[in-house]
Amino acid sequence: MNKWSFYSVILSALVCVQALPAQEFMTKNYKLGWADEFNGKGLVDSERWSYEVGKIRNQEAQYYTKDRVENVRQEKGNLIIETIKESFLGSEYTSGSINTKGKYSFTGDFRVEVRAILPSGKGIWPAIWMMGTDIEKVGWPRCGELDIMEFVGHTPDTVHFTMHWFDVPSDKKLSKGTRIPMTTLHDQYHIYGLERVGDVIQVFVDKTIVMTFKKPEGSYGDSFVSPLYLLLNTAIGGAWGGEIGPSVCPQKFVIDYVRAYYPRK
Repeated sequence: MNKWSFYSVILSALVCVQALPAQEFMTKNYKLGWADEFNGKGLVDSERWSYEVGKIRNQEAQYYTKDRVENVRQEKGNLIIETIKESFLGSEYTSGSINTKGKYSFTGDFRVEVRAILPSGKGIWPAIWMMGTDIEKVGWPRCGELDIMEFVGHTPDTVHFTMHWFDVPSDKKLSKGTRIPMTTLHDQYHIYGLERVGDVIQVFVDKTIVMTFKKPEGSYGDSFVSPLYLLLNTAIGGAWGGEIGPSVCPQKFVIDYVRAYYPRK
């Protein structure tokens, strides 16, 4: 989601690949370890989620609000992150960004799944992503960033998956990613997920692995193997979202559930 680095440094890879059927991660003996089914009403559970507030990064147009049901709410068994065109504290748009930082950390080997319907339109930029919980200590991108799903309106019918890290030998920020075509992003639920086993990460959509990534030898410290927190948000405009359509909003990012699984011992 920190896309300013995505364009300012050498990109390790960004290619469109043919997805392969999931095999290994689907056969592991997992148990549910943490979840939010969003079956409540109104604001999200404060014991599970924190908010980002303000204009945060990437020259994006939205102001992220806190404790405002117009932008982030539980409704009919879903989490709704709604992006609205409105004047708010100096911004022309409001939206929501929640995360588990300080509430819950994903540690060791795990699989996380997010079932969602994506918003659409010129300038819209929803994301499901993770970063190292040591971000306050080591900073970004040394903490590592795992983009489980990103959609930008200027690349319709396409979903992006990217890893970002700091490469010690070259003293540079590096990225590696892929993308796949999908035509039912905005009217059907899909499961966007990530599995980590040791230092190997697999990103998947529904039951299809779309990317396999092994911790690079030169990456900083424990990035990609250390504890992580999860972020869910919708941005609009900015460095990667680009030009905003005049009638694109309101838009809803609809999330049915978030579930984290861990190997049985």
